[in-house]
Amino acid sequence: MSRQFQVVIDCHDPDGMAAFWSAALDYRIDSVPEGYDGWMEYQIGQGFPEDERVRFATVYNPQGPERVSFLGVPESKTVKNRLHLDIQATLPDDSMARKIERVDALVAQLREIGGTALRTGRERGQYFVTMADVEGNEFCVH
Repeated sequence: MSRQFQVVIDCHDPDGMAAFWSAALDYRIDSVPEGYDGWMEYQIGQGFPEDERVRFATVYNPQGPERVSFLGVPESKTVKNRLHLDIQATLPDDSMARKIERVDALVAQLREIGGTALRTGRERGQYFVTMADVEGNEFCVH
């Protein structure tokens, strides 16, 4: 039997990262249970010991089980990512011109919300743009 998983990304600002990635992936931000103003308040209300409370936010695919969580940590990113996400903006039958159009359109949207385009490339019939999110984590738009 296969196992479900979620990706967890260490960051400084979980809420800011959740806002960026919910827009990038067209996901939804996981809401705090009713009666609580935030996840930290929820953890306190549930009796989590102080040393087990964490700052976090999660986005999820409204049509499926996929989730990405953002865990608040004090340290900054210092080296190149060893793992990155690829966002698929194109369709399998798109011409190269259409691939470029779709990728560039999504890149423009992501730049408006704080993403940074780092470089473009073509490889194995694909056009892609390597970007950085609002905290400098690299990802690709294909």
